[in-house]
Amino acid sequence: MNNGFYTSGIKRWLAFSLAITLLASLLSGCSTQSTAQEVWGRAEAKEVDVNSKIPGRVIQLLVKEGDQVEKGQVIARIDNRDINAQANQARAVIKALEAQTVQASTGTSLQDQTAVATLDAAKAQLDKAGADLTLAEADYKRFSKLVTSGSISRQLFDNYQARYQAAQSGYAQAESAVARAQAGLLQTDMSRNTETAAQGKLEQSQAALAQVEVALDETEIKAPFAGIVTAKYVEEGAMVSSGMPLIAIQDPADNWVNLKVKETELNKYQLNQTVNLAGRDSNLTVQGTIVDISKKAEFATYRSTNERGDNDIITFNVKIQVNSDKLRPGMRFKILDGGN
Repeated sequence: MNNGFYTSGIKRWLAFSLAITLLASLLSGCSTQSTAQEVWGRAEAKEVDVNSKIPGRVIQLLVKEGDQVEKGQVIARIDNRDINAQANQARAVIKALEAQTVQASTGTSLQDQTAVATLDAAKAQLDKAGADLTLAEADYKRFSKLVTSGSISRQLFDNYQARYQAAQSGYAQAESAVARAQAGLLQTDMSRNTETAAQGKLEQSQAALAQVEVALDETEIKAPFAGIVTAKYVEEGAMVSSGMPLIAIQDPADNWVNLKVKETELNKYQLNQTVNLAGRDSNLTVQGTIVDISKKAEFATYRSTNERGDNDIITFNVKIQVNSDKLRPGMRFKILDGGN
């Protein structure tokens, strides 16, 4: 009887232990599930490195880390003496070319007017010579018949013949004058081409000056937007190359939180959805809007275990735009409403 009682006690103890184990497993599963429901992300903000487009020496660095800057504010200056000299040289060349262009234009205009007037006069003289030749030719032919029939004297005919020959010579000379006048117009065209070439050189020099002036403007490095200086990479007197960063500026009003969301939970998040977030300090809460759900998977994955036999789960980035002055890059936030 004692043995039966002992055996019964063992069975009750085993049943109790099994129940405790099952309860612990259930509680552990619930705890894991509850923890898994928390989705944490990292805060980020718009930040850019301000680079130098012009190589040279930094002669002024007007900001330091932590300074507030406004858009367009000068934050550094690069030595511009060489570029200033180039600009002055380009201006001198432009001034000389402008004078040459004006002179060429004036000369071409005068030459054109003279050539046109000469051609008009030559054409008028040719018209007159043509009329004289026509009249002289008609008289010559008419008096040729008369002298043959003996109606006029040979001496009178010789006069009309000489007049006809003179008219022929005059017409030939008028034709030559027209040809010379037309050649003068061709010379004017050459002068006009020279003027066009001078104008082209002037425009080329003006473009070169504009490029130099752009480079000169780039020696004053300005803030691209209002923000806070978060890093300073150089000091005054340092030599910098083109594209080298001088400082970093952060826009505290343009910030967001990036969440890595499991593919199995992604359907809970929609574009333009408003969500609430809490920082590690439970008193820090912000609200944001989902502005992007990445189409490309992240490297972060949840690996399956052989015991469970599940598949690996990948994550996608969900960007929540916050734009709150409470948020600082690097802070951790969790979503409060689970994306609902």
